Amino acid sequence: MQDAYTPVVFQRHTHQLRAVMIDNQPWFVAYDFALLIGAHRPYRLPKRMDPHQKRSVMLQFASGFREEVEVISDAGAYKALYRFGHPEHRVISQWLSEVLVPTLHDYHRAPDATPHRAFMTWANQRIGVVKWQGEIWIARTDLPRFMAATDDPVLRDEPSWRRMPE
Repeated sequence: MQDAYTPVVFQRHTHQLRAVMIDNQPWFVAYDFALLIGAHRPYRLPKRMDPHQKRSVMLQFASGFREEVEVISDAGAYKALYRFGHPEHRVISQWLSEVLVPTLHDYHRAPDATPHRAFMTWANQRIGVVKWQGEIWIARTDLPRFMAATDDPVLRDEPSWRRMPE
């Protein structure tokens, strides 16, 4: 059975645009996007896309209703804006890049993707750090304290950032 995606619904004037994230990439329901840009035959928009810019997906709604739709990638959306040139499309392009795509990324961001404060114990000291993107970041104000800990003669045999183990 095909995976079902829960769409995020955006509204622009009287048009809705349903969007999903697939493999961390934004995809837009082709029919909705065609109506948004004023295409005369909205059902034909996917036919104008390259194979890598379109796909069929199953949408799952909170009511339990499922719908199979054709979606286009963000590159396909920009291609359509260019192909069906209209002065309003500049504003739609800006809306896509400044509002929709960042909102979709924020909506689907992993909980551990944002920085969060933590504490680390080093040489019997508690130092505030930030964990972000799989790395530990030390505040510049805490760095002298952190480095001075390894200068203590009692701690010379402890691991140090100055000496790599041989």
